[in-house]
Amino acid sequence: MHERLSIKLVNPTVLQNILRNVTLRLSEGYELIADTNIENILLYYDMTATAVANTHCINLLLHIPLKSANRHFTLFKVTTLPTLVSSDKFAQ
Repeated sequence: MHERLSIKLVNPTVLQNILRNVTLRLSEGYELIADTNIENILLYYDMTATAVANTHCINLLLHIPLKSANRHFTLFKVTTLPTLVSSDKFAQ
């Protein structure tokens, strides 16, 4: 499933906490497009979200827009899912 993030899926307070954690892990010179104050959180609901599921869990991948002094970037995460090795064995 790939679409815009729904406010029903992730409430504003949870999204604010996620974005604060992202801010702490950014490399020097990069920042989010807006600060993480609750009044700016609605700006982030326009980002793209992808839900990926397997038999054990559902992962929500968020494409969060970033900026630097002269460019805009998109932060994304690649998740390796279990891969079929043979007809009855999987490897991750």
